[in-house]
Amino acid sequence: MKHKGINKLSLLCLGLVLLVGCTLDPNKRKLKYLASGEEYAKQHKYKEAAIQFRNAVQIDSKFAPGHYQLGIAYLGLKNPEAAYREFTTTIGLDPSNQDAQLQLATLELSHHQYDQAQGRAEKVIAADPKSARAHEIMAQKYVSTHEMDKAIQEMQKALELGSPQVEGLDALGAIYLAAGQADAAEGAYKKAIEANPRSVQAHVALAEFYIAQHKMPESEAEMRAACDADPHAVSPRIFMIRIYEMTGRLPEAEKASAELKTVAPGDPQAYQALGHFYESIGQKEKAVAEFQSLLASKPKDTGLRAQVVELLIELNRIPEAQAANQEVLREAPADPRALTAQGRILISQGQYSEAQDALQKAVKSDPRAAVSYYYLGVAQKSLGNSDMAKGSFARALEINPQTADAAVALARLDVRSGFYDEAQRLADEALKTNPNLSSAYLASAEAAQGKGDMRRAQAMLQAALEHDPLSLPALATLLNFDQRQGKTQEAVTHIAGLLQQHPQIAGLHFLLGLGYYGLKDMPKAEAAVRDALALDPKTPDAHTLLANIGMSKGDIEQAKTEFRAAIAANPRNTANYLALEFQYEKEGNWEEAKRLCEKAHLVDPNSPVVAGHLASLYLDHGGDPNQALPLAQLAKQKMPDSPFSADILGWAYYRLGSADPAINELKSAVQKVPGNPTFQYHLGMAYMAGGQAEPARQALQRALKDDPKFPQAADAVAALEKVGKEHP
Repeated sequence: MKHKGINKLSLLCLGLVLLVGCTLDPNKRKLKYLASGEEYAKQHKYKEAAIQFRNAVQIDSKFAPGHYQLGIAYLGLKNPEAAYREFTTTIGLDPSNQDAQLQLATLELSHHQYDQAQGRAEKVIAADPKSARAHEIMAQKYVSTHEMDKAIQEMQKALELGSPQVEGLDALGAIYLAAGQADAAEGAYKKAIEANPRSVQAHVALAEFYIAQHKMPESEAEMRAACDADPHAVSPRIFMIRIYEMTGRLPEAEKASAELKTVAPGDPQAYQALGHFYESIGQKEKAVAEFQSLLASKPKDTGLRAQVVELLIELNRIPEAQAANQEVLREAPADPRALTAQGRILISQGQYSEAQDALQKAVKSDPRAAVSYYYLGVAQKSLGNSDMAKGSFARALEINPQTADAAVALARLDVRSGFYDEAQRLADEALKTNPNLSSAYLASAEAAQGKGDMRRAQAMLQAALEHDPLSLPALATLLNFDQRQGKTQEAVTHIAGLLQQHPQIAGLHFLLGLGYYGLKDMPKAEAAVRDALALDPKTPDAHTLLANIGMSKGDIEQAKTEFRAAIAANPRNTANYLALEFQYEKEGNWEEAKRLCEKAHLVDPNSPVVAGHLASLYLDHGGDPNQALPLAQLAKQKMPDSPFSADILGWAYYRLGSADPAINELKSAVQKVPGNPTFQYHLGMAYMAGGQAEPARQALQRALKDDPKFPQAADAVAALEKVGKEHP
């Protein structure tokens, strides 16, 4: 009995040991995690799948199948950067994994890394000449590089090797169409339908082809066939709504949009269709009402809530938009769409620094969101950071070349920088994407003006106003064009006519005031600007214009009051600080002048104009030359060809007792503007400090000859007398 008990106990212990051994076996554990992850992936539960695959590779960092499956899970989670990393690791561990190579190639195509993608596809073909997917990637690469004949050959090869018939034939049709071979494209689309007459995708592809060919009856017939093939398919019904809109059958489009709610009540694309229809025909108030009614039954639909917020922003219902958006941010503080909306709201309120912070969080949360980069550029441009804004607009275009607003914004910045050809190219690209975009025509007009092609500039400006007769930037440009040609009255008459139809638009009143200012009719100019401020106290540049009107009337106190109001309205605009500072200079109030210039420097520490001006005040009106020197150096660094920055830097060196570098800088300034008496005086003083009496005499005499009453004339006379005594 005792032996039997011992044997049973021994067997039990042995079983437990074996069980624990199995549990602790790392190879079995990682395989178990792999199998579990694959099961989750089959159910499209990619988050859970990724956790299991990460567990597997944590056990064995060289487990290639685990890294590969983790890459697939990341694709499901729409995280291509992480997927790329895992597929790269897979290839490093197992170069023979062709699927990983092809996944990498696909990701590289999406990032415009065409040569790398082609190289991977060619490796796979070398190992497996019958890889249909590799030939598809080659076709996609050739389409991207506009080598259509090669693309067609590769796609045909992929089809021969057994690529899915409908998808492959549709892709071939698209390539034929891109190559301008419409008949061949139609044939490929029809073959896809022959391969599977019940394929919704095949009928939709042919219908879209007919839309592109402006064959609306044929398109409608194919789209109806797609609807008949699947009574619950959403995409063909969305396209039917589009066809109704394109053919002017708006009641049918509205009815079809409403019916979609019952076709697929759980599909956001379906139940949001009616709201999007209202939005597409410009009835944004009805769109908001529709989306808000949906939210009552679908409160957890964050995409729907985002739609409401974005429409409220476009309708300028900012307080409502902010309240709705805060609800989203409370539940999801890192939601990139909500952060972008927050940035837009802050931009509309003139809070550009706060907007920049929100939008930087948005792009960090979703680095592939082109719209977030666009609005980040808007905020940066409003803060005066043109270089950063250019980078953001360029990034938006890199992510999505169809972001027409970013192309226009970049074009207008290029106009300011004098890059007119590039600005023209960007404006043309924007118009290809959206031929109705008024701002793109305006950017084209500005680029043409910069190149001196006024005929094209006028034509593009006219096109901008035809597409948006109330575009304030276009009307401002029209006023500028007409003023240059002596036709200010024509522009004023045009703007006054628009105001009769739209008396509540503050910007039109401001432009009318600007026109009257150009005509030197100050009473009418002032009245129009004050009308603008009564409608919108935040009318941009209104107080600056009132300040200039005050100066034109000789009312300096009014000018100073309005410049202060302009600074309060837009603290980021350093031009207003400098304009007010200049008034104090004229009064000899140097302390107040310095205080204003110091504030401007705090607002924009990288502005070379502000830095140079502040350095000059320090050097000539009771400041520390040691503080002036770095400011002068900044001005010279930012404006290396400016004679004024050279003069300021040279004068700073002189005040610090460094005669030789002072002479070098001041000679440069004088060579560029020899008739400036202050430059000549500064050079003469530097020569004196360097012991060069004759060049000093010549420079000082030239200064007094050019203007005997220039501000430093008395000092120049005294210096000449000193030179005469010491070196008769």
